[in-house]
Amino acid sequence: MSLPACRGQATRAPAVTEARLFSGEDGAPISEAQVVAAMAASDVVLIGEQHGHPLGLALAAELFEKLLATGANAALALESVGRDHQAELDAFLRSELDEAAFRKAADLEGERKFPAGHRRMVLAAQAKGRPVIAANAARALVKRARLEGLEPLRALGPEEKALIEVPEELTEGTYREQFVALMGQHAGVDAATLEGFYRAQNVWDATMAGSIGRALAAGSRPVVQVVGGFHVDGAGGLYQRVRASNPSAKVWRLSVVAEVAAALRAEDRGRADVVAYVGPLPAT
Repeated sequence: MSLPACRGQATRAPAVTEARLFSGEDGAPISEAQVVAAMAASDVVLIGEQHGHPLGLALAAELFEKLLATGANAALALESVGRDHQAELDAFLRSELDEAAFRKAADLEGERKFPAGHRRMVLAAQAKGRPVIAANAARALVKRARLEGLEPLRALGPEEKALIEVPEELTEGTYREQFVALMGQHAGVDAATLEGFYRAQNVWDATMAGSIGRALAAGSRPVVQVVGGFHVDGAGGLYQRVRASNPSAKVWRLSVVAEVAAALRAEDRGRADVVAYVGPLPAT
């Protein structure tokens, strides 16, 4: 079972060819130029994607490429790569590893783990000499959080501690309620299993927020985090943790929604600063 990266997706249908962008506050249509300007004026940009959606991923890549073209001192942060693979990622950026070797070393083989949109963003950062951050926790340690709880992780040695952020407490409120509602749809998920998955979700959020904070401290502006929409939409746990740990930072969000809409839907008001409708996942 995998943790939810985004909200429920619509039934597969013929692909939409162009994203529709709207203000998440008042529903006004938004151009890509306005989005890029907002990104450039921010300290942190959270792009809540629909994993595996070709148009959504291409939109994120295009926006990031245009952001770099402005001369922004940006950094790219990836949910899909754990901190334990930062060395391999850096070696690829320095052209010391070819792409096939990098994918194998970082466990990113296959389109699902390293889709074309992410690849475009990494190559764009490489071309401009901008850092790419392996932002997530090491998978083995996330598994321990899920199965053993958080206390054993607090006793890790320095090397392992550097690969994960252990939250002091779990995010409560709407985020937990939405997580339980989504994960509770799966057959055979009892309360203890559900709590374990929620601990893992919080470890992801805390580690990515910590990685973003480090990049800010190193001078990158904005730090662009690509992550599943569930982490950032509305009361998303990553959004909450980034805001709490960097209270003076301007945090801006784009939510990619796998729906067709000619105007902002009522249920998406407040979901993010900008909502992008990219249509259902294409038929396979």
